[in-house]
Amino acid sequence: MKWYHKAIYSFTNAVLPTSVKRQMMGIGRTTVPKNSNPWGIFNWLPKKHQQAHNIDLTKLQSYTAEELLELLISVHPDVSYALYTYLRMGDTELTFTAKKPNGNADKGGQRVLDVLKAMLNTPLPSPGYQHGRSLDKLDTIQRMMIMVRGACAGEVVLNERCNDVIDIVPVDPALIWFRREPDINRLTPWQYVKNPQRSANEEWFGNYKKIDTPTFIYEEFDPMVDDPYGRTPMLPVLQVVFFHLQVLADLKAVVHNQGYPRLDISMLEEIMLKNMPNNLKSNPDGQQKWLKERMEEMINHFNSLNPDDALVHWDSVKVEYLKGGNSGPMIDIKKLIDIIDTQMATSLKTLLTILSRHQGSTETYSSIDTQIYIKNVESARSVTKRFWQRAFSLSARVKGTQTKVEADYLPIDLRSENEIERDRRSKIDNYIIAEKNFYITPLEAAEEIRWTLGINAKIPAELLPLLVKKHESDSNEENTPSEGGE
Repeated sequence: MKWYHKAIYSFTNAVLPTSVKRQMMGIGRTTVPKNSNPWGIFNWLPKKHQQAHNIDLTKLQSYTAEELLELLISVHPDVSYALYTYLRMGDTELTFTAKKPNGNADKGGQRVLDVLKAMLNTPLPSPGYQHGRSLDKLDTIQRMMIMVRGACAGEVVLNERCNDVIDIVPVDPALIWFRREPDINRLTPWQYVKNPQRSANEEWFGNYKKIDTPTFIYEEFDPMVDDPYGRTPMLPVLQVVFFHLQVLADLKAVVHNQGYPRLDISMLEEIMLKNMPNNLKSNPDGQQKWLKERMEEMINHFNSLNPDDALVHWDSVKVEYLKGGNSGPMIDIKKLIDIIDTQMATSLKTLLTILSRHQGSTETYSSIDTQIYIKNVESARSVTKRFWQRAFSLSARVKGTQTKVEADYLPIDLRSENEIERDRRSKIDNYIIAEKNFYITPLEAAEEIRWTLGINAKIPAELLPLLVKKHESDSNEENTPSEGGE
């Protein structure tokens, strides 16, 4: 944009009536927090990690897919660790760059972006308690939503005059539903509100509130055609978890039945009949009743023993360990668990080594798997990059600045300090060799080397004469013939 275009845009944004801007973009926050309760009762927020462990894992089929994924990331070890590793792996610095349409740096726009970042890292002004906020915290929430919900959503909150941004808040994508306008086929987002409090200037459909404002942003992950919701990467794990829990329940029953030594107690029927009262010897029904009572007495006696109690009994009772309990065909439980582990890793879009499962993979395959996993993390982060680009572009326009915003994450680097230093030294040597062979100029080599060292690439003015002088002296030394010989 030319300078007069920016001036016209800033003037129009300043003189545009606040009522018109409110109609266009709304005032304050349009979306509703998931746990909002406007009635003023039962406003205590539950601690979800405590509630999750009170749920019977054998009855998971009664929950929705969204509820199950939100539950499993807290209670299931593999699902929780896969999400934890994904978040830590992608936790690199988020940077914003302002550029002009021709690709050059936009210093004025960069100052606006820096102000927005500082705003998000500063608590809201309030005389009372304010929950902490930061750009890193918001970005972690949005990256988590990509894996758990298949999308990320948020809203840019404006001030009373709609000429400044006061916050950027995340929104749960599971609460967002889209309707297609019948005349123009435009998608309109609606938010499900559990405890609605309707206002006169809002449009509602039951418990669904219309969020038709440009300050609301929704970005989906790997959507199908005409499907605005996106696809959850972790959704296939539900079937694996159900099967895994069933196998563990069966394995628990087998261990209880055959995993521990069991007693085989025999009561000699011949001796019992000899000790039977005489009045029952001619009564078959009385004999069965009396034998049954003695059997129950013996069962109750052995069941009441503690593990370290001594066995004291008459010689009419024979006690020994049960033999042949494990005979018969048995499945190889290790192979079954390996299949479940493989299915668990693939459904979670992670690696077996990350889940602490080692099935004999070589170092070459492990290196390839790690590269693929990093690509998966970067692919998921591309969705949050689109979200932040839209959010910061809109915020800059609200502040009266038209600029092209580029959001990016620093690369994921798993090298050790020694490996990083060795690669840096090799890179610097390559620039020195390229400069000596006149592939690049000394100034270019110096700028690249300074950037590699992590300092400002711009050459200070006092170093420029020394750089030129050094290059000339090096050239003279190469052109001077050696003494003696031809």
